[in-house]
Formats: sequence, structure tokens, C-alpha cells
Amino acid sequence: MRISERGINLLKSFEGLELEAYQDIAGIWTIGYGHTGDDVEPGMRISEREAEALLRKDLKPREDAVDRFASISLSQNEFDALVSFVYNVGAAAFGGSTARKRLNRGDRIGAADALTWWNKATVGGVLREVLGLTRRRAAERALFLEPSNPPIVRDPKKINENSRITPIEDSPRRGNVAQSRTVQGATVAGGAGAAASTLGSDSVKELRQTEANIESGHSMTEHKPTKDGDITVGVDEDGNPVIGGETDTQTSQMTEMQVDRPSKHEVHAVEAQIQFALLVLIVLSALFVIYARFDDWRNFRR
Repeated sequence: MRISERGINLLKSFEGLELEAYQDIAGIWTIGYGHTGDDVEPGMRISEREAEALLRKDLKPREDAVDRFASISLSQNEFDALVSFVYNVGAAAFGGSTARKRLNRGDRIGAADALTWWNKATVGGVLREVLGLTRRRAAERALFLEPSNPPIVRDPKKINENSRITPIEDSPRRGNVAQSRTVQGATVAGGAGAAASTLGSDSVKELRQTEANIESGHSMTEHKPTKDGDITVGVDEDGNPVIGGETDTQTSQMTEMQVDRPSKHEVHAVEAQIQFALLVLIVLSALFVIYARFDDWRNFRR
């Protein structure tokens, strides 16, 4: 396969024509349409016809390299773009490039995108982006993706080939709602908040019940010695309160428990701690949802 005149014109527009030898930004002696080699010397001059002849000569090994490295059939525009690319980066570089690997896997769009990665050069010992290379890669990518013979499809059933249908934007989305980190974060934070609220509510209820038992005299948590000091409050095996200093065989296993009486201040302190914890969870939940929405917009554009 041979490069077309369109491909040659694209290559010429970026190589430029220099009839006197010069050093490019990488320090390589060049002449004509980007011709390099041992035959280029400082002070060398050629005519435009000689420059054209050198270009045709230089194109042949690049065309052969594209034919050799591409294992799938190429359109004329794809071939032209790749020859222009190889003319600039070299056959060996193309042979080991991601563009070539993607192309041979049938990923044409991925291959075209990979061409644009070759926009840097070492200048003065520093690797940096070169604007001219960025523009050239963009032009080669556009040519590569342009159909040589756009199909005219009138049958609406041939969806895969019909390029005249009106498109709409359909940005990538997650597979289902459960995969959304926004939903996951809200679910986790909400569940944690509900659990903390339930736990705190139970603790407050337990403290209030204990205080009520003490005040009513049915608590098993307080000693009430008499004047003689021989009467105690306790519980039997069935949990019933027993008052007295002596027990019979049915209450011989009386259990006494010593627990401090909680105050109203302690109850309010627990409630305040729970309310603060819930507030922290709400704030963290809101921050996580905001971050997740921003990240989804950045990566999924929705």
C-alpha cells in the first residue's frame, strides 16, 4: 500500500521545506521535508526537486513499516496517518507503541488516541511537550478516524452503519444504583446514625427506669439499713424484692447489688453526647455525599 497525495500534503505541512541544512530542536541535522541521515551536513543546500526526491525515497521504508507492523487491513486515511506518524517517530518506535498494539486488537479509536501521546521531545536534556507535535498528532488522529468512503445508509434497521441518525449524549453511568457511592455513603451514614440513635435512646431509658425504681422503693440497687443495721433490701432467685435480715431456705440465695444512684445531670450529659455524635455523623454524611457527587460528575459526567 502507498501513501496518497493527501497524506503527503499533510506530512509536508508539518515537516516544512528547508533547502539548507539546519538543526532541529533536538539538535539533529535536517534538510528538505524533514530528511535526516549521515548524508546531511552543515552548510548543505538542495533544490526543491531534490527535496521532493528525498521525500519519496524516505517514504518507502515508512510505508513498508506500516504494512509490516499492522496485522489488520487499513483504509487509505488510516494508512496515510500512520505513515505520517512513522515518518516522524521512526519505524522502531511505532513497532513497540501502544497505538500499534491497540490497532492490531481492532481498537481503532484507542489506537488513534494513543497517537496523541507522542507529543514530547527531549530539548536541552529536558523532556517537554512540543506544541508542533501536539498539533501534528491531532491532525494525524483526525485523518486516521475519517472514513475514506463514508457509507450512505438509508435503511434505519442498519443501526451500526447509520451515521445520519440524530445523536444524543449518553454519558457513562454505573451499572446500577447500588454501585453509586452517593447511595452507599448515605446508606452507611444513615444506618450508623439510626444505630447510634437507638443505642443512645436505650441508654437514656435504662437510666431513667433505674432512677424511677429507686425513687419508688422497688430498686434492687440500694442498701437501706435500719436503726439496728440488720435489715437489707435484696432479691430472691425469682427476682422479687426481699426485705429482712434473715432468710429461710427459699430465700437463702439472696443477691445484693450495690449500684450508685444516677442523677438527672448524668442523664442530660448522656443525651448531649448522643446528640453531638449524631451531629458529627450528619456532617460527615453530607461531606461524603458532596464529594461522591463531584467525583461522579468528574468521571461520569452526570
